[in-house]
Amino acid sequence: MGGFFSSAAEPNLIVPTKLEKNFALGDGSEGSSLQDALEFKSDKIDNLYTWDKDSKQFKLAFQEHGVAYGETNASAQLAEVDLNELSGSSNFKTTFDPTPVEAWGINFVGVVEVKHDNGDERVIYIPGTRSYDPAGMSGDPHASERIGPSCSRSQAAITVAQIMAALYGAKEDQVEELQEKLRPLITRYHGREALFDWMFLQIQEAIYQNKDVTPYPEFIKTQIEAGKIELKENREHTSKYLETYDEDKPRPPVQFYKKVAAKDNVEEIFSEDELETFQQVIATDQ
Repeated sequence: MGGFFSSAAEPNLIVPTKLEKNFALGDGSEGSSLQDALEFKSDKIDNLYTWDKDSKQFKLAFQEHGVAYGETNASAQLAEVDLNELSGSSNFKTTFDPTPVEAWGINFVGVVEVKHDNGDERVIYIPGTRSYDPAGMSGDPHASERIGPSCSRSQAAITVAQIMAALYGAKEDQVEELQEKLRPLITRYHGREALFDWMFLQIQEAIYQNKDVTPYPEFIKTQIEAGKIELKENREHTSKYLETYDEDKPRPPVQFYKKVAAKDNVEEIFSEDELETFQQVIATDQ
């Protein structure tokens, strides 16, 4: 079930997130276990990557499948990168903690704990299905306020591949090469460029720079200042969310909860008390 987190003004309902069970294969069918992949021990995941320990090569081969922006039929697009002559080792270890966590008013499905050999520990926040995306766009067919199964599954796959490359010894610029090869797939099929870039920034900071990650709302502010995110009518929720963040009582706006009401069976994900609060929230214009 869900839960509550408090602000100075009133209690707010946390929408429970979900870790999808499987990755998708290149034809959109069910692939490998996502939970198993998050153990960071697999040398190969179908439709994602392969590690050859003899040649020290990390090969990314990720095909996205779905109905893209501006299209009516399903299509596919492949991203491939070979990272050669990697060391096969790194100075950090990773563990996935699947305990749902709330940070900056955002509901995450868990965190990847990064433990450096010098004893320092950092975390990478992982969004899941039903996580709130403050950079989402109201009414968008792919990138709304609520992260859906396809977006959460693909972003998890990308993050796993990038972390695995780093574990095998890839340098920061090599992982950035993966990022840029994958970008067209995110743009074409998902539209969550801000989330995509923030997830990579977390890898840069937690792994390569050994420092705490930049909060997602702070990253969104930089994107607004750079003109990469425009606060138009479809991002009214973004403005409202950032107002609560700046007031040190961050919480998702009503648009997010209404999207959850439209997409999810709320009677299954909330207790009776939570459901009552949920109905009160979506009846407001906060």
